[in-house]
Amino acid sequence: MIEIKPADSLILNVDDYVPGRYARTKLLKQAGYRVIEAGTGKETFELVSAHTPSLILLDVNLPDMSGFEVCRKLRNNPQTATLTILHISASSVRTQHQVTGFESGADGYLVEPVEPAVLLGTVNAFLRARRAEEEMRRSNEELRWFAYRVGHDLNEPLRTITAYTQLLNKQLGPGATEETAKFLQLIVGGAAKMRLFIDDLLHYSQASAPDVQTHRIDCESMLDRVTSSLQSSIRESGARITHDPLPAIAATDQLEHIFQNLISNAIKYARPGLAPEIHISARSDSEGWLFSVRDNGIGIEPRYGERIFELFYRLHGQTIEGNGIGLALVRKIAQAHGGRVWVESAPDVGSTFHVWLPTQASAPAT
Repeated sequence: MIEIKPADSLILNVDDYVPGRYARTKLLKQAGYRVIEAGTGKETFELVSAHTPSLILLDVNLPDMSGFEVCRKLRNNPQTATLTILHISASSVRTQHQVTGFESGADGYLVEPVEPAVLLGTVNAFLRARRAEEEMRRSNEELRWFAYRVGHDLNEPLRTITAYTQLLNKQLGPGATEETAKFLQLIVGGAAKMRLFIDDLLHYSQASAPDVQTHRIDCESMLDRVTSSLQSSIRESGARITHDPLPAIAATDQLEHIFQNLISNAIKYARPGLAPEIHISARSDSEGWLFSVRDNGIGIEPRYGERIFELFYRLHGQTIEGNGIGLALVRKIAQAHGGRVWVESAPDVGSTFHVWLPTQASAPAT
């Protein structure tokens, strides 16, 4: 169990009713918490900016704006979006008030009068959850940094291996035996595969990095970049790639990896003797954009429809080259945008991968 030390947690107590605010602050201080107070929405924003509290006890009815509006503004600000907010009210006590509170982004809603023991127990529970989230966030950051360092430190010796192997091959020239030339080619090929694996791991570790910003992306231009980078495999496979008109949306640059992996997979998993036919489409709904990548490849049995998105899972084992990261990366990037990914497929018919992104992820960045 995560131990909560009250002195480590700062609580912002927001209430325009001075006697009630005083009583609540006194109770919290007696329990060992550090407490600061606000009586208006404006004071709340000022104190949040200056102190970054661990938890906000937020009255619903304030003189300058409602607590619901305060909560929404805090949630819409990237700097305060992860704060723990607990609404508390003695007058807005109906079910609809509570629903509105949760819809505005509150983590909890208490109706007064609240027993002191219940208030302290609730505060402690929310702070315990916040501490667990912070520990997980730190752990994820450490893993991200570890992956970056490993990738960076391994790429350099791999480049050295490749360069000197190619130099050795050049120096041997026509004098190299067929076996020696084959061995040197295997070394270069193995180093290239390892570099690709490391790059994919780095992309995966960074897929949900909190500091990655969204910006306007023209999906048609992005698709041109993807097909350009895949030109060699497109030419060798005879693949034909078509698309409907694609929108411009707000997303991170990682969106490009989604299309890169889905199109690359459509080429890789083509049916023998049949040139890949790949079509990309997009349509909007009331809540977001649905992108679809359809192919005429070997297809997937429905029972594997979820497992193929698991990290390192390879449906076809060693028969088709791959590292089991691509589709896991597609799912992680979609989830980082607040979206989801799934597949519709049948063996020897083909697959259609769907990526849905919510409107808030696709709204023009400000």
